[in-house]
Amino acid sequence: MFIEKLKKVYDSNQIISIKKILLLFPNYSKAYIFRLIKEAIFKNKLRKCSTGIYFIPSNTDNSFSSISASNIAKYKYINDGVNYYGIYSGLYLLNLFGISTQIPNTLSIITNKESTRKRIIIINGFKFILRRSRFEITNNNYNYYTLLQLFTDIDSNSLMSKFTKELISDYIIKNKIDLLTLIKYANKFPSKTSKNLFTSGVLTNVIQK
Repeated sequence: MFIEKLKKVYDSNQIISIKKILLLFPNYSKAYIFRLIKEAIFKNKLRKCSTGIYFIPSNTDNSFSSISASNIAKYKYINDGVNYYGIYSGLYLLNLFGISTQIPNTLSIITNKESTRKRIIIINGFKFILRRSRFEITNNNYNYYTLLQLFTDIDSNSLMSKFTKELISDYIIKNKIDLLTLIKYANKFPSKTSKNLFTSGVLTNVIQK
């Protein structure tokens, strides 16, 4: 009954937080739900992938599937599949935009769920750097934050290339980013961010398209 109900809502290998499990069984006590979770884990019907998050495993060649550390970090600190509360930063962000081909050894994340300027965490043996957000990241502004973080992290030489300008301009147009709102959010970032934003030629490029 417990796992069957979970399977009606969640697919195999989809991360499920304890908060969502509790909401799915409102008539059960928290203690009873934790007992059901423990029993399901013992029977290999459910697996714990980090503190407070689980998944229904699928069998693969007589072994059980697993969730990568990067996907766990994404779920906990960036996006649970519905709501955004964080973004990537640093070299990995440049990689996502196609500006850099380098793959960082450590992923950097800016998130609402961190209260310190910088903290290193370990998930399943992998290191992640967490930083608190400059303002609350939401579904309505995560694209703005992502773009301004890119202008913060990128070096001026890369920013001035025609290829990079086109990539950023396309991102602005695709995500329907309002330039006046973008400039307003830029005031919450270091002066370097605004300087890169205004001197890159990206804004002019977008206006002309």
